[in-house]
Amino acid sequence: MIIYLIGLLVSFAAGAWFIFNAPSKKSWIYLFLSAGGAYLITILFTHILPELFEELGHKAGIVLLIGFLIQIALENFSKGIEHGHAHPTASKTALIISFAALCLHALIEGMPLASSLFSSMIDFDQELTIGIMLHKIPVAITLATLLIKSGIKKSNATMWLGFFIACTLIGSGIQHYFGGDSSDLMFMSLGLTVGILLHVSTTILFESSDHHKLSPSRIAVIVIGVTLGLLS
Repeated sequence: MIIYLIGLLVSFAAGAWFIFNAPSKKSWIYLFLSAGGAYLITILFTHILPELFEELGHKAGIVLLIGFLIQIALENFSKGIEHGHAHPTASKTALIISFAALCLHALIEGMPLASSLFSSMIDFDQELTIGIMLHKIPVAITLATLLIKSGIKKSNATMWLGFFIACTLIGSGIQHYFGGDSSDLMFMSLGLTVGILLHVSTTILFESSDHHKLSPSRIAVIVIGVTLGLLS
């Protein structure tokens, strides 16, 4: 629970920092994204996926595929904010649609974390919570940057950011209210989230703007992320 709440607070603080006093150099955000993506994909392949298939059997593949396809659909509207893309728009409608898609992503992402927030018989390891929070921090920064560049007032941008952060909590609340300690429902929501995270993390790792080549610094942070994932 502590890691969960601290992660959300840090995400909000990081986004607010970029709303009110954004630093001039922002290239480190992409390195942070790559490290977080590497950590996520490592714990997914080495720990979460085996546990998921052990619990759900062949159903796990179906749930993972649904989550993966959901993320593809969401990115059609969010324009890739989940993996560091900020595309400012003068259209308030387009911005609201992107924001709504991102919030739905956060809501689904928060569902399996209900076991971290509430007293539960089902308890996923802290590694998943850490991975999601490492992913959420740069996403909050990207959202903050997008809001300011799109002409949203700083006070309103802060409220938008706060609602985005709250969506993760809302997702956990929905899971807890409707699923309780049901093992099947908890692992189903975990499968959806893992499918989403597989799409996001692979996109972060393999997407490149420089002739599809990874820079030495990006390779270094990916190695660090994978190493931390294995050690955890």
